Amino acid sequence: MAGFTVKNGVPINYIEAIGLCEWMEVGFNTFYTFRVGETGWIYAQVLRCLCHLMGTTCVSVYPYQLGHDNEEAIDSGAFWFYRKLGFRPGRPELSQLVEREERKIAANPKYRTSARTLRRLAAGHVFYELPGSEVGSWDRFSTRKIGLRANAAMASRFGGDARRMRAETARAVARNLGQDTSKWSSAEKASLENFAVTLALFPALSSWGRDEKDALVRLIRAKTDRDEMHYLYLTQNHRRLRDALLKVGR
Repeated sequence: MAGFTVKNGVPINYIEAIGLCEWMEVGFNTFYTFRVGETGWIYAQVLRCLCHLMGTTCVSVYPYQLGHDNEEAIDSGAFWFYRKLGFRPGRPELSQLVEREERKIAANPKYRTSARTLRRLAAGHVFYELPGSEVGSWDRFSTRKIGLRANAAMASRFGGDARRMRAETARAVARNLGQDTSKWSSAEKASLENFAVTLALFPALSSWGRDEKDALVRLIRAKTDRDEMHYLYLTQNHRRLRDALLKVGR
């Protein structure tokens, strides 16, 4: 999902959000002219709306937003913008570093975190969990890790042939789910291929119950809808899929 905020008819920022189960990774940028007092309040309201719309209870901000390979964010002290809103680092060593910095700030109001320390703080994701969320569940999750696992499987099992991997894993997953896809639309078949690359990484997929498999089929097909909100809500109600994704994404 992507969008922007308008003030007096003028766009003042843009935002992007990627949702999976109850987790959402978000990117936010306010145009330089408007980076004044209301930025934090506007960001909080945008997140509130997104969480309500998407059913999110865990918000993740990726390192670039904090300053990783982003000197503009380092210069502006972007990490503290998120920290003041209640975000916390997902990595224990960074949480400890934050606590040390906060003690220094409390002891000396004139203290300023160095650029070197800000770069260290920007090395990992930060998270904000709403009430009822399982705190820490998504701390080590990364879609990149799933991609790397899929690439490794493609190299070791399919000779680096992406088309072969997609075709063979899709057939195997369809068979595992008890599905005859001959009457599926081309978009649904493509969705199955996209999912199958990841589902093939789940060692226990064959042991899933019939209801769990049927629910998985519904969300694979729902991914082709023009509005993906229904698909997102289905992922939020599939505990077995969520747990499997967390396992391969850590």
